[in-house]
Amino acid sequence: MYEEDTLEYKGYMIVISTDDDPINPREYDDDIVTIHVAHTRYNFGDENYNDRESIEEARQEAKRNGDLTLPLYMYDHSGITISLSPFSCPWDSGQVGFVQVSRKAMIENWGKVNFTPKLKEKAKEVAKNVVQELDDYLTGNVHRFDVCPIDEDGEYDTIDSIEGCGNFIGDIKYCIDDAKGNIDWIVKDKMKKHCEQVKTWIKHKVPLEKRTTIKLN
Repeated sequence: MYEEDTLEYKGYMIVISTDDDPINPREYDDDIVTIHVAHTRYNFGDENYNDRESIEEARQEAKRNGDLTLPLYMYDHSGITISLSPFSCPWDSGQVGFVQVSRKAMIENWGKVNFTPKLKEKAKEVAKNVVQELDDYLTGNVHRFDVCPIDEDGEYDTIDSIEGCGNFIGDIKYCIDDAKGNIDWIVKDKMKKHCEQVKTWIKHKVPLEKRTTIKLN
């Protein structure tokens, strides 16, 4: 992954970089999915165990509750990555736990009466998205943006950033779209203030040569 990329938009430079201090997405409340992990060195699960017996007891309890349980796999080589599907490497990968999707929460959130086969497929999709988000976090696929003015020489510096935000996990498109939205707002606000200023000039009959032009960046 690149460390920094740039995109010019409406006279501003959008600087995209890796967010080095992202928030773990599992810190947010989630009453649908629970990630269970059994490992002596890693504890990225919602529930973490030191032995296989304890996690197996948790899995059996989930099944008794009628919850959906899916195996969770990890590949550990110069960093870790996780998936609901097995990895091809037999030496550095294997099952590290399971993902539990609450039957009760799925029924309540989707307004159903029973945990139907169709709803179970939806539960698998929910679990897949949750695991993908956590994997993006674990692998550093998290971005931030800074909006920087461009000077007369076409130069910019992130130290002059006027807007910035991070913790965009996954697809970089959402980071770029949010940066563009911020610039759109900045430009719109400057146009509004300039129009108000023009009305004031006209009201007070300020000569054209004494009026300043709008600078959008």
